[in-house]
Amino acid sequence: MTLGNLYNAYLGELYGISFFTTFVEQYSDRSHNNKWQALLDIELITAQKLKLALQPLGMECPDYDAEMAQKGITDANKWLHLPWPTLIDTMVTWVAPYQQRYQQQADNTQQHQALYTLVADHENTIYDFLLAEQAGSTESIQILQCFLDKHCK
Repeated sequence: MTLGNLYNAYLGELYGISFFTTFVEQYSDRSHNNKWQALLDIELITAQKLKLALQPLGMECPDYDAEMAQKGITDANKWLHLPWPTLIDTMVTWVAPYQQRYQQQADNTQQHQALYTLVADHENTIYDFLLAEQAGSTESIQILQCFLDKHCK
C-alpha cells in the first residue's frame, strides 16, 4: 500500500464534501438534513485528519480540488430529485465497491495502518448507515454519530 492510495482517498473526501454539501443545501426532503449534515461532517473530519497526517510525509493536500468538487456536485445533481428510498438504494450500490476497496487496503497494508483504518472506518460508517436506512432502522443516525464521537476527540 502506498501513500498514493491515501492521497486518492483524500481527494475522495474533497469529492464527498462537495457531494454532501449539495444535498445539505438542495435536497427537497428537509427531514433528512441532519443525516446529510452528519455525512458531510464525516467527510470533513476524515479529510482534515488525512491532510494533517499526509503533509508531514511530503504529500501536498490542497483544501480544494476543482475537478473533485465539480464531480461531486455533478453526481449529486443527478440524484437530487430521487425520493429517499430510491436514493438510499442507489447509494448502497454506489458505495459498496469503495467500502470493499478501502477495507481491503486497511487489512493488507504494512505501513500507515492508522490512516488506512481511518479511511476504512469512514467508508464502513457510511455504508453501514446506508444499509440501516435501507432496512428502515430508526438507529441509522447513531451509526454516523458514533464515528463523529470517536473522531472528534
